[in-house]
Amino acid sequence: MIGRFLPWTAGTAAWNMAVDEALLTTYIQGTAPVTLRFYGWDPPALSLGYLQKPLSTARQARCRQAGVEWVRRPTGGRAVFHQHEITYALVTGEQDGFSGSVLADYQRIGLGLQRGFALLGLPVDMVSGLRRGKSRLSEACFAAPSWYELTYQGKKMVGSAQLRRGKALLQHGSILLTYDPWFWQEVWGEEPRSAPAGRVALQEKVIGLEEALGARPDRLAVISALRQGLSEVLGISWEEGSLTAEEQRLAARLQREKYSNAAWNNRRGRSATTGCGSNPAMKEEASG
Repeated sequence: MIGRFLPWTAGTAAWNMAVDEALLTTYIQGTAPVTLRFYGWDPPALSLGYLQKPLSTARQARCRQAGVEWVRRPTGGRAVFHQHEITYALVTGEQDGFSGSVLADYQRIGLGLQRGFALLGLPVDMVSGLRRGKSRLSEACFAAPSWYELTYQGKKMVGSAQLRRGKALLQHGSILLTYDPWFWQEVWGEEPRSAPAGRVALQEKVIGLEEALGARPDRLAVISALRQGLSEVLGISWEEGSLTAEEQRLAARLQREKYSNAAWNNRRGRSATTGCGSNPAMKEEASG
């Protein structure tokens, strides 16, 4: 099977989410193939799960002061701070062999990522269960691994979430290059910054590639390994491509009308999706 590979780009929070949804839409319409992309966030941003409560006024103010954007994802799960990371997104569906349950498809993609890390010389483990955080930091995706997410020496390294529409799916996730507790320490907390136990607890649960490997790896080398791992496990040969004109137009509209819109970002969703600390066994569609 031939799939489309979109090389690394870095964009705003609204643009990143708009492109992911545009890719899912064109795939559903039958005008785009299975697609894999990797991207970064510029400026740094916080993404909220579809069902999460909106940011409080105080948190919004601190995000603005810190130069951090925020956006509501089309996928479920908990809050993710995006800065020193690689984000992946995979759009596929039943016509390309993803006809299993949510958990089965989640596991299959996880195995591809796991193989990619092995090619980097990093043996990561796959979680076979749901672990829940117990503090205010349980609102954070990396506070606890979910089904089939990847850990290293018991610490979470990848946080993923999935959206299913009909017979198609979008799965995207955060792969930490390094873990920097700055955001959770200085911006997130509602109470005075005097909760070291909670901060230490999160720090003990999270790890980046730099900490695991002893040095920060080259970003393109990581992407190449993950691309190869997903190719081997999913049986897809990736050919480099680009967004179509229609995808660019659709993404621009979604960016403008949805992901840059306070009415979307400050709302609470009405249905659930899967991943990133939630239970991927839930199969409900999110509409936007």
